[in-house]
Amino acid sequence: MNESLRALRFIYGYPLRYRREIITATVVMFLGLLGNIAVPLLMRSAIDIGVLGGESSSLLTTSLGVLAAGVVTTALLHFGKRMRFSVASKAVNDLREDLFRKLVHLGPADVAEASGGRALTRLISDAVAVRGLTNGGLLELLNQVLVTLAMLITALIIDARTTLLALIPLVFVAIGNFTVQLRLQRAFIELKGQFTKLLAGVGESLANINVVKSYGRETDASDRLNKVNEAHSARDGQMKRTYSRWEAALNVIGGLPTPIALWAGGNAVLAGTSTVGDLVAVVALVMMFQMSIHMLAMHTNGAFRSVVTAQRLLRIIDAPSVLSTREGSEEVPTLGALHATGIDVDIAGRRILDKVDFHVKAGETVALTGPTGSGKSTLLHVLARLRDPDSGTVTYDGADARSYAPSALRRRIVCLPQRQWIFEGTLEDNVRFARPEATRAETADAVEAAGLSHIPLDRRFGASTLDLSAGERQRIGLARVLLVDPEILLLDNPTANLDAETEAELLETVLRVRRGRTLIIASQQAAVSSYVDRTVSLASRESSVDVTATLAGATTLEGGKES
Repeated sequence: MNESLRALRFIYGYPLRYRREIITATVVMFLGLLGNIAVPLLMRSAIDIGVLGGESSSLLTTSLGVLAAGVVTTALLHFGKRMRFSVASKAVNDLREDLFRKLVHLGPADVAEASGGRALTRLISDAVAVRGLTNGGLLELLNQVLVTLAMLITALIIDARTTLLALIPLVFVAIGNFTVQLRLQRAFIELKGQFTKLLAGVGESLANINVVKSYGRETDASDRLNKVNEAHSARDGQMKRTYSRWEAALNVIGGLPTPIALWAGGNAVLAGTSTVGDLVAVVALVMMFQMSIHMLAMHTNGAFRSVVTAQRLLRIIDAPSVLSTREGSEEVPTLGALHATGIDVDIAGRRILDKVDFHVKAGETVALTGPTGSGKSTLLHVLARLRDPDSGTVTYDGADARSYAPSALRRRIVCLPQRQWIFEGTLEDNVRFARPEATRAETADAVEAAGLSHIPLDRRFGASTLDLSAGERQRIGLARVLLVDPEILLLDNPTANLDAETEAELLETVLRVRRGRTLIIASQQAAVSSYVDRTVSLASRESSVDVTATLAGATTLEGGKES
């Protein structure tokens, strides 16, 4: 229960950031809904005074009153909805911004929901749910409860006995609806999980479509997704059929109040204890009350779903960041030497780095080698402070890396990933992404130094363009580095997927533009060793056993210690 309440506080915190607007909208819509009660009361007056009393002028007045009530009610509801729609859009944008900011501080291995289609589901499907709960959910549930109570009180004042008799079936309807929602909540959780799995599968298949096609596995990939889709559809259909059966049964019971009101109210009129106008007003209020109970069930359902959605989003929000929250200095001196001592890193319950000591002198060029899974990329991330170790320290020229703000370090130390991101835009746009304030001349110099002078700056690329070679992609990444001009450069497997000739050309370019930078190249390619001052081999951990990969003339990290 406490977790559910916390989830609701979290998810409703976004629309409530705009408290003034949402309160105003809720009050306006409440007044609009309340205006509906005026119609039965005007009808009562029209019948008792106008028709039975023979006052035709009263009929005209009450008729105009019904028209005015309808116009005012419609206007209030329209105005309230417009305000809610505006708040809903802002709330969704705020939530997406918070989610994305959180996601970029998480590695895909650190939390399952941060990767691929799972993250996409959170940013699209789950975030959009905030729009629905802003326009309905608990806020509308509160309004509906208050309006329902107003209807009940009005009907009781007019004819208490008839009203109470008519409402007996609705007690069972309310209890039944609440029970159904509790039962379906578990099914809804499963359904959301299946949808996430489906979206993740589609995203991964499309992102790796060339691999699928290379092995002729298009049919298998399609069949695998179809199975998930069929399971999702079957569960969705089962949930809807269950709800439909309950809804049909509850609607039969929920339809009893009107005939009960007619029977009990009609007898009261015959007995002279009530008027015809009273009968019409009470029957109308009871019918409105029935509709209100139906709306309450819908909004209760929305509240239950809000809990599920919020709990899914909280898995990301609550996930620990890979960086400590301590604010560091924005002033970073010129960097050179790197020292990592006793570095431990656990990811998804697996020890990736274990008591690693790693030291690089200022201006030194080092190759970091090791088998797949030995933690080369993770160590580079720790050295660049893209993530903090679980234990151990990293120092830059003797100063603790955590004493500097991460944003300030990005101008001094850059870790170039294995796969370069190419987005839709020109070559200049893609290179200047690293330093947007750079001039066109500076960008052109970086592009030329990186060996891309054969590509015009205004050449446009599509997102994830396929008309660039692997070497050209890496050179775009190198041009970004040169534009930033850091003192320390970390390259994560830059020659992967390159042929020997392209690999040699790229490494020669890197060394030519190094300009005295401290350089660490993580790679599995033995050829890299001939371009560096020193080679360090990182051990692999499998089943808690250190397997040390040795190279001729190389330094090894045995058991995580440099030797």
